[in-house]
Amino acid sequence: MGLPRLERAAGAGNTGDRVRDMLAEGILSGLLPPGTHLNADSLAKQIGVSHIPVREALRSLAADGWIDYRPHLGAYVRARTEDELADLFEARLELEGRTTALAAERRTADQLAELDAILTRQAAAEDPLDLARVNAEFHIAVAACSQNEWMTGFVRSLSMRARFYFSTVAPIRKEESLRDHRAIVEALRRRDSAEAERIGRAHVASTRADVARAWPGAEANQQGPEGR
Repeated sequence: MGLPRLERAAGAGNTGDRVRDMLAEGILSGLLPPGTHLNADSLAKQIGVSHIPVREALRSLAADGWIDYRPHLGAYVRARTEDELADLFEARLELEGRTTALAAERRTADQLAELDAILTRQAAAEDPLDLARVNAEFHIAVAACSQNEWMTGFVRSLSMRARFYFSTVAPIRKEESLRDHRAIVEALRRRDSAEAERIGRAHVASTRADVARAWPGAEANQQGPEGR
């Protein structure tokens, strides 16, 4: 599959990291949907770099679980799976519940202002890919309020993975997500850690339910907030 909308990497200094970021965004945005064959030589020609950084990028994406190598066939964007979806939201439920509670206790005034700005952009967003991107940004920003770099890093990783699934329901989730996000910010503003955690957990659970309804194949693995 070609990449007609992927910008060419211009000029010197393009690295495997730059190409990796471009390809990862292509996967998250749906430009490179599950099952897409990623041919290093073709990608290099379209992006405008040598095949070496592309091969480095593909190896990195494979190590992080974004693509699969099939014997004698090459690299393919990995499929969405029921097991990964269930595991992902089970992890988010526990981790983001706790980080949201800590965020209420430790947030700063500047961080609240940043969250308010993200909410403004979320309210204005219409494109499903923009909605999914801003949604991930919000969750990462809340986690950063916990002042715990490890937990924030884990939430960032999970949020990236969640975008792979959330983009399928972003438009129908917009109003409910915005309402939940505003409620989380108000709980953080009051430093109400118990309420922040409650809303945060309920928000993740309701998102999981909507993804399952939008993707019937996932319903079999939805067994409530307690996991499988």
